[in-house]
Amino acid sequence: MRIRRSGAVAVVGAAIAIAAWLNPSFDLGYRGDTVAIAAPEAAGDLASLLDQVKVVDRINDVPGYERSCKRGDACSFGPAWNDPRDVSGCDARNRELARQLRDVVFKDGTRNCKVIAGWLQDPYSGERVDLRDVELDHTVALHRAWNAGAWQWDSHTRQIFANDPMELRALSSSVNQAKSDAALDEWMPPLPQARCPFVIDYLSVMAKYELPITVRERDAAAAACATAPLS
Repeated sequence: MRIRRSGAVAVVGAAIAIAAWLNPSFDLGYRGDTVAIAAPEAAGDLASLLDQVKVVDRINDVPGYERSCKRGDACSFGPAWNDPRDVSGCDARNRELARQLRDVVFKDGTRNCKVIAGWLQDPYSGERVDLRDVELDHTVALHRAWNAGAWQWDSHTRQIFANDPMELRALSSSVNQAKSDAALDEWMPPLPQARCPFVIDYLSVMAKYELPITVRERDAAAAACATAPLS
């Protein structure tokens, strides 16, 4: 499977803008358990991203997906948080927690790898949550990616996808579980002002890996970013 290079400027620009908005060092003004977050400007160009992804009527369920890597299981996207491109010796989960959480504390003797304390301002709900209530989400759910075409990739490419920082977002466990394996037309962040950045994030991943979206997802993206209906 060839990862898209054309249109990279638009995709990377969108990703950088999203990362800036979701940067844990950005002061959101914590007030109790939730915060009031000013609506960010839509990051990137929705029309440009939609122009880069194929739109299909439906995406069918493809058998064979198994996230588990226990003996006898398919291990469809490789061992969890094992990035084949990384040589630091620190797993993808801890690297992303260290990047996205605040006031991070590392376990002694792990060379600033294993995160044992910290807190997150959830980007989709505005809630402040402690590390114990933080989970790492795949913006495009692995099962969704599998059905959209990842089932055709080699195992190495699937493992790269599952550990791509562009795909990984620290969320509160409650938000992550509500999102689950939902497609773009099935779930949106509870904060209205977080919906367009989420859409741009989602579409950037789909464009990068040349995965299709459905007509319903396209329409949901347009609605979330308050664009005119697409023909």
